[in-house]
Amino acid sequence: MKDYLSYTVEDFVTDESYLRYYFKENEVDIQFWTEWIGLHPEKLDIIISANNYIDAFSVRLPESEFQKEQQRFAQTLRGLSLDDESLTPGLRRPVRRMIGVAAAIILLASATVYVIWQKNRASVLSGQPANIAMIEKYVPKGQRANIILPDGSEVELNADSKLTYPSKFTGPVRELQLSGEGFFRVKNDSAHPFHVISPNLAITVLGTSFNMQCYPDKQQSKVALVTGKVRLGRISDPVNKKVLGETLILTPSEMGVFDKQSLSLVKTHYDMDEETGWLQGIIVFRDAGFSEIAHRFDKIFNIRLINKSHKTRFRFTGTFSNTSPEEIIKSICLSKQLSYTINRNTITIH
Repeated sequence: MKDYLSYTVEDFVTDESYLRYYFKENEVDIQFWTEWIGLHPEKLDIIISANNYIDAFSVRLPESEFQKEQQRFAQTLRGLSLDDESLTPGLRRPVRRMIGVAAAIILLASATVYVIWQKNRASVLSGQPANIAMIEKYVPKGQRANIILPDGSEVELNADSKLTYPSKFTGPVRELQLSGEGFFRVKNDSAHPFHVISPNLAITVLGTSFNMQCYPDKQQSKVALVTGKVRLGRISDPVNKKVLGETLILTPSEMGVFDKQSLSLVKTHYDMDEETGWLQGIIVFRDAGFSEIAHRFDKIFNIRLINKSHKTRFRFTGTFSNTSPEEIIKSICLSKQLSYTINRNTITIH
């Protein structure tokens, strides 16, 4: 019996039994690994890393690249002569064994990548088989929507947000794409990790709840974890899903923040009302300038704010719960000794 508890990422991605489980090729392996993962949650980080590694390569290596890798590997082996006279008889056997092991690992990995690519090249963009329909849900400004995914997971989609997902999850991962903001309640399924891809960030979870904000017109993208555990990484290309640099592991009350200008990804703590209060109709302003207030009014209420006052750089702090836009602007103007007028969907501050 192998010591799976000591397995590294490399061990998992080259283990034939685990690969058969991952690609749903053998019922015995599927049952074994599903139960084993459930019994050993402490190995979750390594399991997720291994799955990410396999999944990432499954949609990224075309046939031409596979052939190049095979040729490069063959050239490497030719450069290692097993009959080199400079090696003593005692050394030839270990070298031969090392080369054999290396060949087995590389060929297994290469063959696996090639087979997966052949199966998935028709659906590189969606991450799902070509015959699976993709669903796109867009929530206009001033509205919200609750979406139930095919696996029973739930997404509360905020205003001016778009969610793209398959009509049925059929592959080894449950993957969808988000632009905007959404709160996720993910159904636990250790055999099928849950991936959320945005223009700048990629998240991998098993079962958890978190808020993700990734509006294209905002400088920062954020992921606030409420329950469970997630792995967060920065990506340069949402199609190829290539993760750049280090990844973050978030635990409850932690938030990952990506800055599009500095390209930094940092971990911090967050205020629950500020990040997830929108689910209960709570709006929080923390030392917010006019541009931030105007942005929130536009997204939440589909109302345009115009500042024609002499105070162009004021800051405002306040929390509102299920408050109308007029009551909010009245409170802001009262604190800054300003006035306002309303004309349909436009509020002008004087």
